[in-house]
Amino acid sequence: MRSSRKSLITLLLLPMHTLSRIASPSHSFFLSFRRPAVSSFAVAWTRSTSRHPTKSRTRRPFAFRASSTVASEEIQKVPKKFKPYPFQYHDVLTVTVESLTNLGFGIARVPIKENDNTILQPEAAATTSTTDEDSTEQKKWVVFIPNVIPGETCRIRIYRNHATYSDADLIQVLTPSEDRIEPKCGLANVCGGCQYQHVKIERQRAIKTQQVQELFERIGGLKRDEFPKVLETLGTEHVFGYRSKITPHYEAPIKKKDKDSGNSLKSYEIGPIGFKEKASRRLVDVPYCHIATPAINTALEQIRNEKRMEAIEERLKKPSKGATLLLRDAEGVVETNHTEYVDTIVNGLTFRFQAGNFFQNNPYMLPKMVDLVVSAATAPSPKGEPMTHLIDCYCGSGLFALGSSSFFDVCVGIEVNAKAVEEAKGNAALNGIENCDFVSASAEAIFQSQDPVRVGLVGNAGGEGGCDDNNRKTLLVKDFPRDNTVVVVDPPRKGMCSKF
Repeated sequence: MRSSRKSLITLLLLPMHTLSRIASPSHSFFLSFRRPAVSSFAVAWTRSTSRHPTKSRTRRPFAFRASSTVASEEIQKVPKKFKPYPFQYHDVLTVTVESLTNLGFGIARVPIKENDNTILQPEAAATTSTTDEDSTEQKKWVVFIPNVIPGETCRIRIYRNHATYSDADLIQVLTPSEDRIEPKCGLANVCGGCQYQHVKIERQRAIKTQQVQELFERIGGLKRDEFPKVLETLGTEHVFGYRSKITPHYEAPIKKKDKDSGNSLKSYEIGPIGFKEKASRRLVDVPYCHIATPAINTALEQIRNEKRMEAIEERLKKPSKGATLLLRDAEGVVETNHTEYVDTIVNGLTFRFQAGNFFQNNPYMLPKMVDLVVSAATAPSPKGEPMTHLIDCYCGSGLFALGSSSFFDVCVGIEVNAKAVEEAKGNAALNGIENCDFVSASAEAIFQSQDPVRVGLVGNAGGEGGCDDNNRKTLLVKDFPRDNTVVVVDPPRKGMCSKF
């Protein structure tokens, strides 16, 4: 926000991503990993537990066992594009996980010597004196690992080296975290749709809180004592079956061949229908998604069967290309057409939008989100005066502006997407809300915009000047009272414009 507008009170609403999940208390599950040079192999992950653990019980390592379906020489085959620095292909290391990325990958740092490419295992690194002549040539090389928790010690296997970090598969968890659980979904450790199903829900939320705090400091460049502490992550009891929109994919179908002649036929076969793997662009076949609503899973089974049959019967619109499917659950009705309009009710207000457009995908969290925004936005000004005007930047179809409208004299939504602005205006009319208007503009231009907003009169919002025949006042955002205006910022994933 520019310094000329420092008197405005700004409420920053961070985007809320998929809620964390809990898992069932089963005792074993299977994982499947695939790499370019390794066609596939399965590993069993088991643990010795009791349904009635005692305080003295020792947590045992999670052991991985390679399947006999893959020959050992195939596993050791080195990809042509593999870069052998600082690790060789399939080097096995023992590391301790320090933290997680916002994509859920564990971060471990391995000491290496740059002069001779020597890898220092933890024991050697701990005993190396900092006064050695070559101590300045040591550095910590970052390795990313899936399906781990900070504090765990693990055996890992390197499969890719990048310019500044490496990727590894998890082989064995030597010291499991007390927060580790077994995922409810059998695909959770491979599918990229979920990142934390192996972590207790309480720890998941603590991890997310810490990640937001660190983003403010590391990327935002803010010092911890210069901005408010990030509050604890909130959730609901619906940790499964809550997501109201999924977009599974399938790759270009493969032409079927005549078994007798070997010639290609006109019909096609579709491969996996699902989501990308955690560490590659390959697809995982997902017949059932545990975080999606029951209605979506019912429709998912049907649409998967329909698409496969369309391919076989030569009815696909683009048989030589893949596609992304849409399943949007709106009040129990699943829509698969991107351009069809659907209705969702939040705190008694009806929001109508195209099924393919963005709208918060957790209907159980939506009322909580709106209530939190209203609570923060209606706090008195520093002078103790009530807030009378609200500006909702990146407003989309008007969720926060309309949800807050009964608490303010004037609400204005700013959105660069003209189609979303049209939807927001339609939602205001649909709910009979007259003190809201929406402008198609970039957020950074709101205080210079000459585009008027027309709102019905509420409280003392009229100010000077007359009204039109519909008793609606024409205002400019730049004329809003600074001390009594609150700004809600709900930016897209790429963040806010630096000019803003």
